[in-house]
Parts: sequence; C-alpha cells; structure tokens
Amino acid sequence: MALIAPAMFVNHGGGPMPLLGDKDHAGLTIFLRDEVKKHLNLEEVKAIILVTAHWEEDVVTISSSKQHNLYFDYYGFPPESYKYRYDAPGDPELAERIHENLAKAGINSKLDPKRGWDHGVFVPMMLINPAANVPIIQMSVLSNQDAEQHYKLGQVLNQFRKEGIAILGSGMSYHNMREFMYSRGKSYVVNKDFDDYLNQICTAESEEVRKEGLVAWRKQKGATEAHPMHAAEHFMPLIVIAGAGGSKPGQRIFNWDMSGTFRLSGFVWKEE
Repeated sequence: MALIAPAMFVNHGGGPMPLLGDKDHAGLTIFLRDEVKKHLNLEEVKAIILVTAHWEEDVVTISSSKQHNLYFDYYGFPPESYKYRYDAPGDPELAERIHENLAKAGINSKLDPKRGWDHGVFVPMMLINPAANVPIIQMSVLSNQDAEQHYKLGQVLNQFRKEGIAILGSGMSYHNMREFMYSRGKSYVVNKDFDDYLNQICTAESEEVRKEGLVAWRKQKGATEAHPMHAAEHFMPLIVIAGAGGSKPGQRIFNWDMSGTFRLSGFVWKEE
C-alpha cells in the first residue's frame, strides 16, 4: 500500500533565530528538529511541496529548477546567518505536474526556475531534514490573501499526498510584528482566544466545518490582533494545508508560548 504523506503546518519563527540558538525560540527549535520527524517519515516521502509565507505573488508561483540557491530575505542578523547552505534538489517534473493540475482546477499559476528558497523554506528544513536529501518544490501564497482561494489551492495539492509527496506549510499561527516588539513579557497570552478557535476549527471532525471556519477566520475574536489587516501572509499557508488535509480532522502537534506571551500552534493532517 502506497504511503499517503501528511499535510503539515509549521511555524518558522523570526528570520534565522531558530538556527542561531535564540532562547525565545527554544521550544520551536526543538519541535522542528526533534518532533516533526514523528509525523513526517523522511525515509519514505518522495518529495515535499512547501508553501511559504515569504513568497507572495498575484498568481500561484512554483519553483521549477533542479537546484535553487538560498534567498536571504532577512536583515540585521549575524554574518554566519548569511552563509547557510541547503542543497536539497528541486523537481522540475513535479513542478510542471502541479502547474498542470492547478490549471485543470481553474487556478492560474506559473513556473519560476530562478527565485531562491527563502527563509520560510530553508530555516525549518535545515532543522527538519539536515541531510537535504528530499526534493523540495517551493510554492508562493497569493498576495490577495483570499482564504477561499488558498483553501482551494490546498484541495488541489491533496492528490499528491497519495503519491507519497508531503505538503508542508511554513508560516506563523500568530504574526503581529508590533506586538512582537512591544508586548513581550506580558503576564498573559495575548492571542489565546484566536488560538483556541484555530484548534477548534482545525481539529473539527467535519471537513465542511473546517473549511467554513477557516474561510471566515477574519471575523473571529482576536483575528485582527493575531494577523493585522492586509498582513495575513503568514496565516495563508495554514489555510492551504487544511485544504490539503482532505476529509480527516487535523491534529494539533505543537502548542507553545513564545516569550510566555504569543501562543503558536502547528497542525498535521494524516491518514491513520
């Protein structure tokens, strides 16, 4: 029986901090390095389609070269954080197949053989799979931040799981840069209501409930505080992954308070 690979959403943290040993990222670093492998069998998956929050385009864009350099899309970090390498191969044939299947579903997309893998890709993957021996296809989110379109994108990607191709979303379940800067150390979790809602919706038994709940996420208590208006790019990969999850309910596999103030959650959809 062929492996049905998981669909998984992970938080990638701030720039290269998970790789630099930042103490505020310790729980996230441990999860990416040690816990993800409990849900993602790297010896069996044939490839990883990775949807990154750090690539927004007007149409879905798909990395399509045999090899991609790294794109250091962060600023002001130590010199060593600009010398990382992650030499996992690309997969042009898989990229073309994704492009074709999106077209069949009425979703515009394009191939991009030049853009490097951004830190939404290489930071988590250096921890998840330091061997860099599993092909990766990097995919953008849409700049319109339309939840329904992102869910539909995930539904198209679902079919690749049946071929042993994992679908990974890299973003942040909470991403309010102003709060990150000025609210650290508060004596309460600032996004508890929204995080509770995410867990309720992502783990719901009904696929229709999950879809409706995520499409309507902006209307929920605490949503705008967690992801300010027009700045929800870090939430879009989670919606894609939920769409790729199919009929099974999701499972929360990561729930951790960064700096004791910002609650982050990660989810996986897999066949049992």
